[in-house]
Amino acid sequence: MYAYKEILTLENPQQLNLSNPLPFLKGKKVEVLIIVEDDSDEINTDETDYILQNKGLMQQIALSTQTRQQHAGYQPTPKELNAILGI
Repeated sequence: MYAYKEILTLENPQQLNLSNPLPFLKGKKVEVLIIVEDDSDEINTDETDYILQNKGLMQQIALSTQTRQQHAGYQPTPKELNAILGI
């Protein structure tokens, strides 16, 4: 098992921008763990622990990440996008 660590400040909470490419080969299965410096009570650690310890949820997250990377996930219709975005 290999590990990579980088500390960064989020500009957009929906996107991580790493300063260097990851030192892993394309197609490798990776496990992602995000630890946030907690200045407030925004994150409920009980919920975070529950998710991290729930194998089924972690598998769903891994599968979702994989389909996202492969651009193979569900693509909403323009009508659905409008409903989601409130346009």
